[in-house]
Amino acid sequence: MDKFIHPTFFDNRGSYTPIKLNTLSINWTQCSISINDKEFTFRGLHYETNPSQKKYIKVIQGEIIDFALDLETGEVEYERLGKQNAVFIPETKAHGFLTLEPNTIISYLVEGEYNFESEHSIPWCKNDIISGIIKSYAQENEIVTSDKDYNGK
Repeated sequence: MDKFIHPTFFDNRGSYTPIKLNTLSINWTQCSISINDKEFTFRGLHYETNPSQKKYIKVIQGEIIDFALDLETGEVEYERLGKQNAVFIPETKAHGFLTLEPNTIISYLVEGEYNFESEHSIPWCKNDIISGIIKSYAQENEIVTSDKDYNGK
């Protein structure tokens, strides 16, 4: 997982963060925004086939633990990311994140058109490393997730 730090400029109006997309030389075809109302929301572990998708994940507001699961080796990478951080997820990895604050907003740049039929979800609760990290942050708090992300698809 490649981590990027984007400078953010603040003044009395708020903030401005320029993101130089040409550093990755990828033809981004979609931009998505994920708004997560509750702390300890988990989304993922998602990956796509036919077409596979590269993703560029940028935290707009809040803080997350970002996960990348290598689809071939099962190796897990994770990073704590705040609003100046972004990560690149290659098409060879499933992606997910846990919010650490309420009202967390994430932006995704994606290479390849979304295709519902090629979307897959790996159950995070069956991966001991990811499940352990999530539970260590959430402790006794409820983890907000979808049935698809909990059970897989």
